[in-house]
Amino acid sequence: MRALVYTGAFQIGVQHVPDPRPLPHEVLVRVDSVGICGSDVHGYTGTTGRRLPPLIMGHEAAGRVAKSSNGFEAGEEVCFDSTVGCNMCSECASGRVNRCSERTVFGVSTPRFRRDGAMADFVCVPAHVLKRVPEGLPLNIAAMFEPLSVGLHAARRGGNAQNARVLIIGAGMIGLSILLSVRLQEPNEIIVIEPHENRKNMARQLGADRVLDPEKSTQTIDADLTFEAVGAASTVAKAIHHTRTGGCIVLVGNTSQHPPVDVQRVVAKELTLTGTYANAGEYDEIIDLVSRKKLDPSPLISATLPLEDGPEAFAQLHRQAEPEWIKVLLRT
Repeated sequence: MRALVYTGAFQIGVQHVPDPRPLPHEVLVRVDSVGICGSDVHGYTGTTGRRLPPLIMGHEAAGRVAKSSNGFEAGEEVCFDSTVGCNMCSECASGRVNRCSERTVFGVSTPRFRRDGAMADFVCVPAHVLKRVPEGLPLNIAAMFEPLSVGLHAARRGGNAQNARVLIIGAGMIGLSILLSVRLQEPNEIIVIEPHENRKNMARQLGADRVLDPEKSTQTIDADLTFEAVGAASTVAKAIHHTRTGGCIVLVGNTSQHPPVDVQRVVAKELTLTGTYANAGEYDEIIDLVSRKKLDPSPLISATLPLEDGPEAFAQLHRQAEPEWIKVLLRT
């Protein structure tokens, strides 16, 4: 089969590799659409320690069952969550698979585990994470369920946003997914801080009440709830600055492992800082929300390219100073 294989820092290309062989508990899926995640682009630089080569990346995908097995029939349209828990620990039993200490993730390779992803013609998926795509939903939309579920989980980690002033710092795919989810809670106001014009426009299109440039947002916002969806030192500092006394900050971005934190201000303002990772059951909720047209991710798809164009797409996503794309999908 064809696969987009990451072989080293800034080195990724289409190769012909053996077809994967599903284990007894797995289902072979013929991939239709797979998204390029910001974490994939970050991993492409070779700096994260979570994309050790050689590796087939890709954890946002949908396709069709290639062979009947484990209760699924050949040809059924399916999608799947990116995180695979051990299915035995207390965290998995309670639905918090994202906290399972033995979890693995599609398209990720670390010193502890390696699981090839879906930037290929086929991928093997454990049956317990495989989901049927509701009738009538295009597979390119189904490939968006994973990042949308991350946004919904982040919104849930922030608590009740009804009638609140909500600030979202960063309008990339995850920041915009948070916007779509938190909007359903009917906050009083949603404010987005984002430097790039096309992402500002997208935030407005998706329902932001105010969109501010980070260089011009000098007046304190006093948000009740802030989502920091970049992960840089400057944006973490902005989150602390713009959140009111007694407010909550959800840390979503992780591009910088050790950003400095003004602990004195966190203490003096009695801020609540919470982290969020992947999703904890929200994948099923996103399928329901999208199928009922409560949430529409289609504006977020910036480009759909053939798998062969994957190397150039990675290069362009890495080098673009003014991001032209929000979500790029590869078609196999």
